[in-house]
Amino acid sequence: MATNLPLKESASPMKPHLVLIHPAPNKNRFGKKRRRKSSIAPLTLPLLAGLAAADFRVTAFDEDIEDLPDQISADFVGITAITPQAYRAYELADAFRRRGVPVIMGGLHPSFFPEEAAAHADTLVIGEAETIWPELAADMLAGTLKPRYEATSRHDLKELPPAKRDILKKGAYSFPNAIMASRGCPFNCDYCSVTQYWGRTYRVRPVAEVIAELAAMPEDHLVFVDDNICGNPAYARELFHAMVPLKKNWISQGSITLAKDPELLDLAAASGLSWLFIGIESINPHNLRDMGKKINKVEEYAASLRTFRDRGMNVLGSFMLGLDHDDKETFRHTLDFCEENRISGANFYIYTPMPGTRSFAKMEAEGRLLHKNWAKYDANHVVFQPHNMTPEELLDGFLWLYNSFYSLNSLRKRMDMSQPSMLQTVALNIGRMVRRQTFVAGCRS
Repeated sequence: MATNLPLKESASPMKPHLVLIHPAPNKNRFGKKRRRKSSIAPLTLPLLAGLAAADFRVTAFDEDIEDLPDQISADFVGITAITPQAYRAYELADAFRRRGVPVIMGGLHPSFFPEEAAAHADTLVIGEAETIWPELAADMLAGTLKPRYEATSRHDLKELPPAKRDILKKGAYSFPNAIMASRGCPFNCDYCSVTQYWGRTYRVRPVAEVIAELAAMPEDHLVFVDDNICGNPAYARELFHAMVPLKKNWISQGSITLAKDPELLDLAAASGLSWLFIGIESINPHNLRDMGKKINKVEEYAASLRTFRDRGMNVLGSFMLGLDHDDKETFRHTLDFCEENRISGANFYIYTPMPGTRSFAKMEAEGRLLHKNWAKYDANHVVFQPHNMTPEELLDGFLWLYNSFYSLNSLRKRMDMSQPSMLQTVALNIGRMVRRQTFVAGCRS
């Protein structure tokens, strides 16, 4: 699509037309099995559309699940990008600018590499958009856009405009109802870009505003996209208590420390929590120490995971492979751990020092980065030199673990009749088994 964009053309005599684009890496757009459906709807585009709705007619495209039309008429284009999306974002931005359409770019990667991104955009938004938006919108309407708008304060998350979820393609997401109650994380792990971007703060929306948004959602299934839904236990307690009458079924991500708060855990279950994405990260305590993940205690993992399961909650575990204390035996040990603890599902990632993090700075200083091809910084490719294996051994072990975990043999070991949400668990595992070949091909490309 990137070479056939039309000349600038106003799409409305009343309001300027703002087109928002969520770019997708090539691996999600090309190939025999091009993605047409995703699990969780992106919330950034609906949030931005909510900010812009008063002054602009807004159209949005999510390249992860749809091809961009050959003809897009726009007065302004907004593109948000994380690191693996950066090259595609630049490609799109360059094509629009050649045709005279002003491009505004924001997100994590442009915020961490503003000089790089500035070569492809008319305007950069550095940091979160809410505090910047009034000035940015006024300048867009007046035709006086500045090269850069930088957030100097953080929004308190009160009275945010409603997210316009209707701008996203219908039927394209397993969870179309994505919502945010908080931003940030109280912890400060070396590998995480959350703290670097949002600051070491944990901000929350008023519970009444969250509940009103939840009540207006047409479906009972939803996902909180918060970085840590239980980062402030007192707030989480108030939120979960208010959610109980809504009878929603929801998923989110949070820390394993929730297992140590029985009252809060019971409230989470009563409010409808069915799946929790938990950053287990490593089963080696030396790795956890090195990455600053002090809240995780390997000796407590089994009891904590059993606590979630006993309350009817499935755990989607997150594991990073290739850390400095990992070796070729780590892949087998991690599989054994998952099977022994009957983990319902898992996301396995190749450890990737993401730009903007302390891990990236450390790897760069040590000369261990293999390259800065941002398209490969997606946690599915090896971009650094591991300590105890070759890059090829790390990739092979990672794919062996993924294929072994998502197999009928492993599923049988991890399942029994007491498994929470049995049908959901089977569906997740079978779905990933079916897509294994496509996943492996993307990792090896």
